[in-house]
Amino acid sequence: MIDEKELLKNTDSEDTCDNDLATDAYEFTEDDIEEFVTEDGKILKFYHVDTIKYQDRFFAFFLPAEQMDGIEDAYYIYEIVTQDNGEEELIPVEDETLLSAVYDEYCAILEEDECGDNCECCHHHDDCHHE
Repeated sequence: MIDEKELLKNTDSEDTCDNDLATDAYEFTEDDIEEFVTEDGKILKFYHVDTIKYQDRFFAFFLPAEQMDGIEDAYYIYEIVTQDNGEEELIPVEDETLLSAVYDEYCAILEEDECGDNCECCHHHDDCHHE
């Protein structure tokens, strides 16, 4: 189960990379939907957008799959932690500095994917301007 308030901690609507890149990069299907159950039994549906590796840790990115009261149309980022029994658990990223760094890395990956291998500027992720 997931605490709905924990979900809301992970959204930051003011800090977004190019949403056109994000939505154009993926064609969502029913297989991409993950269901989260809140403490009060409410089912929340999110698209699993991507998983990235950052500093030897894995982070999953989700977007709401449907309009939900109290849930913004923004990325929700969780660290994937493997428990001692081998099961994976999604843990909300509470450290704002880490959350920002992971999000910036994700945006850089999207930009690199958008321009492909022929764009020299994306190798550094600095001053990359796509037209």
